[in-house]
Amino acid sequence: MQGVSLLLAAVYIFIFSLIVFLKNKSSVVNIAFFWFGFSIFLWLLFFGLACFFQSVELKLYLFKVGYIGIVFIPVAFNIFVLKFLNKRNPLLVGISFVLAIAFIVLNSSGNLFINGVYKYNWGYYPKAAFPCHFLFLFFFLSLFTYAIVKLGIYSFISKENISALQRAKIKYIFLGCLFGVMGVIDYFPNYGINVYPFGFIFMIAYPLILVYAIVKYRLLDISLVFTRTGIFIFVYSFVLGLPFAMGLGWKQYLISWLAEWWWLAPLISSTILATAGPFIYLFIQNKAENRLLKDQKRYQATLKQASSGMTRIKDLKKLLNLIVYILSRTINLEHACIYLYDFNKGDYLLKAARGKSLNSFNVIVKKHSNFIRYVEKVKVPIVYEEIKQKMQDYGGQEYKEVEEALRDLQAEVVVPIFTEKKLIAMGVLGKKKSRDMYSQDDLAVFVILANQVALAIENAQFYEESKKTQAQLFQAEKMATIGTMADGLSHQINNRLHALGFIAGDALDSIKLKAQDANKSSAEIKNLLCDVTGALLKIQENVRQGGEIVQGLLRYTRKGEEGFGKVDFDNLVDASIEMAQFKIKKDQLVIVKDYDKKISVVNGNFTQLQEVMFNIIDNAYDAIMQRKTEKKEKDYKGKIQISTRKIGSLLEISILDNGIGIKEEDQNKLFTPFFTTKLSSRKGTGLGLYVIRKIIEDNHGGKVFMSSEYMIGTLTIIKLPVFNK
Repeated sequence: MQGVSLLLAAVYIFIFSLIVFLKNKSSVVNIAFFWFGFSIFLWLLFFGLACFFQSVELKLYLFKVGYIGIVFIPVAFNIFVLKFLNKRNPLLVGISFVLAIAFIVLNSSGNLFINGVYKYNWGYYPKAAFPCHFLFLFFFLSLFTYAIVKLGIYSFISKENISALQRAKIKYIFLGCLFGVMGVIDYFPNYGINVYPFGFIFMIAYPLILVYAIVKYRLLDISLVFTRTGIFIFVYSFVLGLPFAMGLGWKQYLISWLAEWWWLAPLISSTILATAGPFIYLFIQNKAENRLLKDQKRYQATLKQASSGMTRIKDLKKLLNLIVYILSRTINLEHACIYLYDFNKGDYLLKAARGKSLNSFNVIVKKHSNFIRYVEKVKVPIVYEEIKQKMQDYGGQEYKEVEEALRDLQAEVVVPIFTEKKLIAMGVLGKKKSRDMYSQDDLAVFVILANQVALAIENAQFYEESKKTQAQLFQAEKMATIGTMADGLSHQINNRLHALGFIAGDALDSIKLKAQDANKSSAEIKNLLCDVTGALLKIQENVRQGGEIVQGLLRYTRKGEEGFGKVDFDNLVDASIEMAQFKIKKDQLVIVKDYDKKISVVNGNFTQLQEVMFNIIDNAYDAIMQRKTEKKEKDYKGKIQISTRKIGSLLEISILDNGIGIKEEDQNKLFTPFFTTKLSSRKGTGLGLYVIRKIIEDNHGGKVFMSSEYMIGTLTIIKLPVFNK
């Protein structure tokens, strides 16, 4: 069993060492690590093979070959540490090589190093020769101590400008050293101490930790590794140790109690503990990690909670500013910013920043840059320290350009934000003020947050586009309404133009007739001037009236971008009636104003509210004309009654007409776009009531209701906020 374990461990170590070497064959660090792993491989391989032979002489020979690997383990490891720290110590390396060769020579020369084998109840083991082997043991421990001290200094004491990633790697190697030292237990059987040589287990864990530190870049916090390792050792020492203690230390007691069934106690206990072990481990680990990562888990939970509420924000600018605020404040970053893809310019533009002013960052990232291509390719958060390390390990123009781009963006992490396969935005995060590294858990939370942010951005952009579409729809409805007023407008404007033409013609004729008689008296000249003056005054009045028509039309057709403010309701009604007169005939209906002009003041956009009132009056007039045409009532007179009352902070406006009304089956469709109850589609677009609701409820935060009785009339109720100084 011992031989199988050693051979499996040897193959395991060799494969891992080879993977590291093949990952970057030009790296001196990777090469040094391979020789370190290969030395362990030689030791485990030949010690494992020795277990399969009965001949003591052959066992001794294989043990001596295996010791060649053992001799070179501390030498190779010291070279690896020096290369990893980018330090030079040629004197130490030279001396260690000379001593290693000397020990190998001693090992090969008779019994000066190993002078036989010990036979234990668990197997055979080489017997150390004094003093050469003892000197080697001192050599072995000295080199390891030097490496541990060197790593400890760079991990916890050194003030050198070492990146957070590099320092984390050094800590991992330091942790590996602590595990590796436990392998010294395998020297005990060399000196006749009957201890099973299980130190190779620690030597397996040792290179694995180093491999993790070399190959992986997203490292866990080192304190977390210590905690997890300690819990694992504690729990499984108990799980495995208790049944072992029962089988050896309590055997006699169990025999006296259970007789020949004594073995059931360790068997049952081992079964129960083996089942419960993982649960105990996870429970203790979660408790420990919650205490150890309290701050980190707090801000990660905050980010997850914040991400769920982002989709409710419709204003894009407000959303982006909120995102960078949450990131910088929650994680305690030096700065954070967001670049958003601009469809018009075709590039990524800086839209929000926190921690520094917008002027401190690049305002644009080109869509077709190699950096964006790399982001679109990897589709995961990009860590600057990782890219920097990859550039050093592998070189290449791609990593160089990405590293330069990250440096220009002042980014420690770039979080891509995708919708489906489209990169719509990027979150750029600076360093943590605590100078802690971004952990794997951090990056996982950023991915979740990016998905929520993508959805929130898409919603906000859709809302902005829908607002533009609505504005265009409102404008289209206005222009359609103007089309229905074309006859009235052309008639009134033509009347003014004809009047101007007749008046001007009369004035010219008068001047020509009077001018023919040069002997006329001065009194007649005065009369002539009076006639001309009167004609010109009439022309001026008609010009003024024509100008009012045009101004009223312009006021109605503009988009209403003057903002919100105090709106006098009576002025609003007058302006709406003024516009309506181009279409309606005022002698065919009565408009009753039943409200207190002093209190009827609302907060709103005058142009938009004018459109609302005009549409309601226009609809009421069409309903009145339809009733007049269909019912042919002799004494019927169209009437529109407008009244108001103040209810708390709202002004309730009621517009009641006695028109044809609306059929019951049509009343639930009133605010549906393009639905109309008018006799001819030429008279209505079906957008009027839809526009009214959008303006009142979406733009002004009010409410609009309609109730109608067919052949009786219609009541429209509007509630708007009262203007407060």
